[in-house]
Amino acid sequence: MTTITPHLAVATALTVRHLSYLRPAAAAKLANPVAGGAALVAMIVVGAFLAVLAAAARGLAAVLAQFVRLASAMASALAVTIVAVLATVALLVHH
Repeated sequence: MTTITPHLAVATALTVRHLSYLRPAAAAKLANPVAGGAALVAMIVVGAFLAVLAAAARGLAAVLAQFVRLASAMASALAVTIVAVLATVALLVHH
C-alpha cells in the first residue's frame, strides 16, 4: 500500500497535464492556475487518504497476524489435550 501513493501522485499529475492539452488555448490560460491548484489539492487529499488507508491496512494485518498466532496456539493446546486424554483413556482401559 505504501508504494501506490507515489505512483498515483505521478499518474494524477500526468493526467492533469495531458488534460490541459485538450482545452482551447484561451480557456486554458484562464483556468490553468485554478485547475493546477485544484489538482494539487486533489493530489494532496488523495495522498493523505492513501497514507491513512495504508496505516489502517498495516494495523489490520498486525491484528490478523496476532489472531492467527492465537488460533494456532489454541489448536496446539487442544491437540496436546486430546492426546493426553486419549493416552489416559488407553492406560485406564488396559489396566
